[in-house]
Amino acid sequence: MAKDLKFASLLDVYGSVLTDKQREMLELYYNEDLSLSEIAANEGISRQGVRDSIKRGEETLTDLDGKIGMSGMIARYESILSEVSAACDEIISDCRSYTTTKNVIEKLERIKSGIDSARA
Repeated sequence: MAKDLKFASLLDVYGSVLTDKQREMLELYYNEDLSLSEIAANEGISRQGVRDSIKRGEETLTDLDGKIGMSGMIARYESILSEVSAACDEIISDCRSYTTTKNVIEKLERIKSGIDSARA
């Protein structure tokens, strides 16, 4: 079973709607990078039981995201932040290469700093 790492993000957004067992299995599989066999051994269940729980959890996350679309919104937000950040870099660079008031550069650097901290 190949790991689709989008589920790590979906788990962060929608994990609270899963059963405790599904959430735990998905966290171990995607966030802790344990294999199905390792999870099965730790949990005292079969490898197939782990796989089934993960698959059910993935289906729930996929269905929910299809209805709500939060992962798409987050991706668009990240894209917008990247564009604004790049634009700030360009403006700062332009301002440094010409004679522009230091005040403008400081304001743009504050904007860029705020964007970078929002990403962290």
